[in-house]
Amino acid sequence: MEKYKRQDVSPIEKENERDENYIGSNPQIDSERTSDNYHIIRPQGKYIEMINKRLVTLTLKRKIRSDAILMNSFVISSGGEFFKGLRAWEQRAFFEDCARFFVEKYGYKNMLSAVVHVDETTPHMHLNFVPINDGRLSSKSLFDKKKLSELQTELWEQVGKKYGLKRGKENSQATHITAAEHKAKVIVQSAEQKRDELERQTEQKQAELDELTQTVKSVTQAANKPIPKKKKDIEQEIAELRTKTVLQEREIAVRGKDQEYLFKQLQEAMRRNNGADTALSMVTDMMSAYPEEFNALLQKSRAKKIPSTPFKNNHNGKDGK
Repeated sequence: MEKYKRQDVSPIEKENERDENYIGSNPQIDSERTSDNYHIIRPQGKYIEMINKRLVTLTLKRKIRSDAILMNSFVISSGGEFFKGLRAWEQRAFFEDCARFFVEKYGYKNMLSAVVHVDETTPHMHLNFVPINDGRLSSKSLFDKKKLSELQTELWEQVGKKYGLKRGKENSQATHITAAEHKAKVIVQSAEQKRDELERQTEQKQAELDELTQTVKSVTQAANKPIPKKKKDIEQEIAELRTKTVLQEREIAVRGKDQEYLFKQLQEAMRRNNGADTALSMVTDMMSAYPEEFNALLQKSRAKKIPSTPFKNNHNGKDGK
């Protein structure tokens, strides 16, 4: 529970009622999820305006002091594991029941806002109200150490137990930290996590640099390696590769000429009507040696028209007309 004086109210309101453009000191806030925050009790204006309107309705014996506590705030939350076990509607119902508990205990007219933040690590509700007791502004009379302990017990019995929330040990000597201290602790933890991640990335980059350095070293050593003694063997291998390349080029050229020569011979034999046996023999040779090339050349040849001999119809020794 936190107590706020007049000058503290507006900064708290800005953080509680933030939108996506809010810039604060809390690194845990994820602005992309801020639009998912929701109200259980929506404020009917600025916090300080609502407080002033509520105070005007009071019959006070003396003027309110400038350092008086005008607003009390509770942060209602639990461990992350508790919320993981709740479905979305159960989570909302939990916060609604918590808000109802405070309304019934401290009065709806005194409530300023109850807003649930889901844009941080753990969902939680900020519940703010004016501490009025018996018609007077008095945070001290409402929240001493004993009453705060009793409040925790009542909240657990009426709400927490219903949702399976474990009760902290009663009368424990453990120190309860304030919301500000909690945020400071979260900031420190976040900084430590970022430091650990930075160290991990640094180690990874160093390993990559070491590997690259070793590679460069190996390449440099290879480049600076002296010429081997068996230089003649290397020169001979290069010469053999060159010779093989030249032979392959010549083979391709000769093969092309052979194909062309054989096809011309076939055409010539057909024109001379040199006999079916000669043509068949040549065709067989070509088909056996170069089946694909033969088909291509044959198709090409068929596309060309072979000159035909003029037909003469002799009738009475004269050309037919």
